[in-house]
Amino acid sequence: MRSKNEYIGLEALSRTKSLSKIKTEPDSWKTEYRDDATGETWILDYPHSEEHGGGSPRLRRKPR
Repeated sequence: MRSKNEYIGLEALSRTKSLSKIKTEPDSWKTEYRDDATGETWILDYPHSEEHGGGSPRLRRKPR
């Protein structure tokens, strides 16, 4: 699934380059980012962490 609220794979990783890292949760493989232009918070995670290499990354907008 891909929408303006969610990015998968390389597109997710590419998008994080324009965001500011706020917090990392190494135990859950989650990183929180902020879009300084909009104030929106985004979460990068690996929802299929059981797959080799942690599976594809997912970047999704955090609900306000």
